[in-house]
Amino acid sequence: MKKVAYHIVSACVALAFAGVGHAADLSSVYQAARSYDATIAAAEASQRAGDEKAAQGRALWLPQVSASGFYQHQTESQNLPVAEALNAPHGTSLGLSAHGQARGYQVTATQALYNVAASTGKAQLQEQAHLADVRFEAAKQDLIVRVAQAYFDVLYAQDNLEFVRAQRDANKEQLAQAKKGFDVGVGTVTDVNEAQASFDASTASEIAAVNALEVKQNAFIQLTGQAADNLAPLATHIVATPPAPDSVDYWLSRAEMHSPDIEAQRGALDIATAEIDKYRALRQPTLSLVGQKGETWDNGGLAALNGSSSQQSSIGIQLNIPLYTGGSTSSKLRESLALRDQAKQQLLATQRGVAQYTKAAFLGVKSGAAQIKALEQALASAQSSLDSTTLGRQVGVRTTLDVLNTQQTLYSTKRDLAQARYSYLISKLQLAQAIGELSDEDLYETNAQLKH
Repeated sequence: MKKVAYHIVSACVALAFAGVGHAADLSSVYQAARSYDATIAAAEASQRAGDEKAAQGRALWLPQVSASGFYQHQTESQNLPVAEALNAPHGTSLGLSAHGQARGYQVTATQALYNVAASTGKAQLQEQAHLADVRFEAAKQDLIVRVAQAYFDVLYAQDNLEFVRAQRDANKEQLAQAKKGFDVGVGTVTDVNEAQASFDASTASEIAAVNALEVKQNAFIQLTGQAADNLAPLATHIVATPPAPDSVDYWLSRAEMHSPDIEAQRGALDIATAEIDKYRALRQPTLSLVGQKGETWDNGGLAALNGSSSQQSSIGIQLNIPLYTGGSTSSKLRESLALRDQAKQQLLATQRGVAQYTKAAFLGVKSGAAQIKALEQALASAQSSLDSTTLGRQVGVRTTLDVLNTQQTLYSTKRDLAQARYSYLISKLQLAQAIGELSDEDLYETNAQLKH
C-alpha cells in the first residue's frame, strides 16, 4: 500500500508541474523519474521477487503434505467348464462376467528431521533475499545520479548554446563594424577577413550546440518522461566546499565497508559458496518423519461381488542414503566451485572499480571547489579585459582581432565555469553514492542550488 500511495503522490506531483507554467526543478523531475523510469521499476520488481526467497527458505523445514486419489472402472469375465452331470456336450463352458468400480485416496505428510542440504538451502535463500534489497538500494542511488546528470546535461547544453549565440552576435557586430570601417577607409581588409572568419566559426558552433542540446533533451525525456525545455537553472552563485574530511583514504575506507556494489558482490560470493555446501550436502543421508493415511473401496470383479473396503494408516521414520546419481551431483559440485571462483574475481573487480570511482568523485569535489573559485575570479578579469579592449578599439589603440580574442576568452571562461559547477554538484552526489549514503536529502540539498 505504501508503494501504491508513493506512486500516486509522484504522479500528482508530475501532473501539478505539467499543468502550470512553473519551471520544473531537480526534485520534481526525480519524482517523475521514480514513476517513469523502466530501470528502477525493474529493480523494484526484482526486489519483490527476492523477498519471496526468504519464504522459500522457511518452507524447506516446514511439513510437506500431498494427497492422491484414484478411480477405476473394472470389467471381469471368466469361462467355466460345465460338469458332465448336466449332460452337456463335451467342451461346453459357462461364461460369467461382472462390472464394478474401485476408488481410493491417500494423504502423505513428511517432516524433515535431519537434512543438511535443506539447512544450507535455507541460508542461501535468505542471502538471496538480502541481496535483492541491496541491489534495489543501489538502483535507487543510481537513479538519483542519473537524474541529476541528465538534468545538468540539459542545463549545460542550454548554457553552451546561449554562450555560442552571444559570441555569434558579438562576432556579427564586429563584422559589421569592420566592413563599415573598411568602407570609410579607417579599417583594413584584414580586419574584415578576421571578423568574417570568427562569425563563420561561431555559426558552425551554433549548429553543433543546437544538435547537442537536442540529444541531451531526448535523453532527459527518455529517463523522466518530462519535457526538458523549462528547467530551473542553476543559481548565479553556489556554495562549493572541498570534501570533509579532506582525506581520500577516509572515503576509500567507507566505500569498502558500505558501497552497495561491493556489498552486493559479497552477497553473490556468499550465495556461490553456499551452492558448494548444498551440493556437498546432497551426499549426506536424510532423515524424515513420514505419516500416511488412506482408504480404498472395491465393488468390482467376480471376487468382490459384495464389495470390500480397507483403511490404511502409518507413521514412521524414513532414512534416505544417496548412493549414485549418474555423476550429476559431482558435476554440479565442480560447476559450483568454478562459479565460486568467478564470484571471487568479480568481487575483486568491483572493489577496484569502486575505489577508482570513489577517487574520481573525491577529486571532482576537491578540485571542483577550487576550480569554481578560480574561474569566478577569471570571469571577472575576462569581463574587465573585454571592457578595456573594446574601449581601446574605439580610440584606435586596439584592433578588431584583439576584441575578438578577448570575447573568445570571456565566453570560454563562462562555459568552463558552468561546466565546473555542474561537475562539482555531480561529483558530490557520486561521492555519497560511492560510500552508500546517497539519499533523497542529498538530492534536495542539490536542488537548493537552483533558482526557484
